[in-house]
Amino acid sequence: MVQTQASPFVEPWQPTPRAKTIIAVVTAVIVVLSAATYVVQRIWVTPEAAVEGYFGALADRDVSKAASYIEGSSTATSDIVKSEQYVAPTKVKVGAVEGDKVKTVKVSFFVGDQPMNAEIPLHRKKELTLGLFRGWALDGDLPSIQISTSAPVDVQVNGKPLPPEAQESRVLQVFPGRYVVSVADNPLIDSTPVAVNAASGENEANLEPKIKADAHAAVDAQIKEYLKGCVTKNVETCPFTSSISKQVWRIDTYPTIEVRLDESGAVRVETATRGKATVTGTGYGGYATNDSMSFDLSGSVVVDQGKLKFQPE
Repeated sequence: MVQTQASPFVEPWQPTPRAKTIIAVVTAVIVVLSAATYVVQRIWVTPEAAVEGYFGALADRDVSKAASYIEGSSTATSDIVKSEQYVAPTKVKVGAVEGDKVKTVKVSFFVGDQPMNAEIPLHRKKELTLGLFRGWALDGDLPSIQISTSAPVDVQVNGKPLPPEAQESRVLQVFPGRYVVSVADNPLIDSTPVAVNAASGENEANLEPKIKADAHAAVDAQIKEYLKGCVTKNVETCPFTSSISKQVWRIDTYPTIEVRLDESGAVRVETATRGKATVTGTGYGGYATNDSMSFDLSGSVVVDQGKLKFQPE
């Protein structure tokens, strides 16, 4: 019997018609996916798209979403942005994009009727979106508001207290938009609110705290009640006194007072025009006598359980 010797060469694989069809379909899918990924990356995952999404989140007052565009950004100003006093940017127009690995996007917008401009730097995100797309993140140099006051008082922004991290420095990192800075709600002190349109960089808000007009009237009424008590009791803190016995006091003229906020933040009461009082009684030797005198008044005003309280000195 003649034996056939096996060929040392491997015969090339010849795909079947079905295998050819499968290969063609898989190749087409890969090409389509690659093209789609390229299109998505070039059209939707762009610096411009990131900036538009960021301002869109601000228009919705969605701080969490806005912060997601900025790596390491805080949501501490969420209540401030959700306030009705916050005015979000409108009519946003994304302009030229410059740079390579680090991009800078020029953007213009309005805050109310005030036109504003900003240049926003962006960089590539480290992580991929859906495992395919490498998006863009805004750099975290947010606008800031430096708040200063002529006297140390508590302040608020858009009717909300400062976040804990800004209470000592009085420097508040904010998102673009309009903010209203004022003295914190207080029955004694207020200020003219200061509106700040923050687009970029550092912005200042200078407050001039002052005594409320109705607080001045309330303090004046308390002082008169206090002096009436001095007439009937003549306690040690009263601004007038006498050595005669069986004293009977009469206030002829009430003093006019000035209520002011000093540099330490305390509210001081001082005399603008002196008052006058008359006392009658028994003098040396048992004789009836009387005496008239002028007097000053000083003290401070504090807020006690939400109410004003005059404290004489």
